[in-house]
Amino acid sequence: MTSSRTRLDRDRCLTTDTDLADQLDRLLERAYNPRQLWLLFLEADDRLSDVIMPCDDYPSDPDELFTDPEAGLTDFAHLLADRLGRILELTGAARVVLVWERPGAATLGDDELNWARAMADACREEGVPLRAQFRLHDDGIRILTLDDYAGVR
Repeated sequence: MTSSRTRLDRDRCLTTDTDLADQLDRLLERAYNPRQLWLLFLEADDRLSDVIMPCDDYPSDPDELFTDPEAGLTDFAHLLADRLGRILELTGAARVVLVWERPGAATLGDDELNWARAMADACREEGVPLRAQFRLHDDGIRILTLDDYAGVR
């Protein structure tokens, strides 16, 4: 008998956060990497696109300023939001999903909270449709809500 956990439904419309969390849990299962960000994209009909990108080389502080040849003086969160917008344009996807991976319990560390806050702000300011953010941990996945990171600075 095949476990239902291993079955992904590529045609499934992920219209609710619960549907999206379930599909991501089936796709990513659990945290293995010490600190990684997964960039996923949804089509206009709320199906996962084929574009899934892991990113493990991002700074610890999303507000750290640096000079980018194209964007000038900016922080990494805004630069990443800009690049996510470009990926949406190039792929035809409609929305972004971010998954912050770190082994351990489902509790949220300062790193995830700072990044979640910074990316929510940067995506809003850059006009990038951010559908949801999640935390991938030892036992699966949990959604990050505005209440989790709204007051973080």
